[in-house]
Amino acid sequence: MKRRIIVCSGGREALVDTGTSLIIGLRRLVNNIQKLISAMPRGSEHYVSCFVVSTLPSIIFTINGINYPVPVQAYILNLRGDSRGHCYTTVKENTERTSREAWILGDIFLRLYFSVFDQGNDRIDLAQAV
Repeated sequence: MKRRIIVCSGGREALVDTGTSLIIGLRRLVNNIQKLISAMPRGSEHYVSCFVVSTLPSIIFTINGINYPVPVQAYILNLRGDSRGHCYTTVKENTERTSREAWILGDIFLRLYFSVFDQGNDRIDLAQAV
């Protein structure tokens, strides 16, 4: 399997949201990710075998020309109580009706990147967290 995922090349708006836990995107784009990592649906969740997690690629968001990789350890959750060996994805489809075709980058993303909300210049700066 290739070590990176290109979900869309046309560009989409990205929002960082401290009130959202997951990474939320358009249905077709999220479905592309789920297919590329061979995730299986189970109710409203998607899972992969915990045995293959180490072989999965990072998901890279490119924002203003800068790559922000989200490693597999961040976007796959291993729920220790799952006796079937299923690990769950934290990338979900947006179920809200909205005219915005934006990614919502929640806590899964924000744990990886330090964010500075610069209201004076109407921008958000991101740097890799240590």
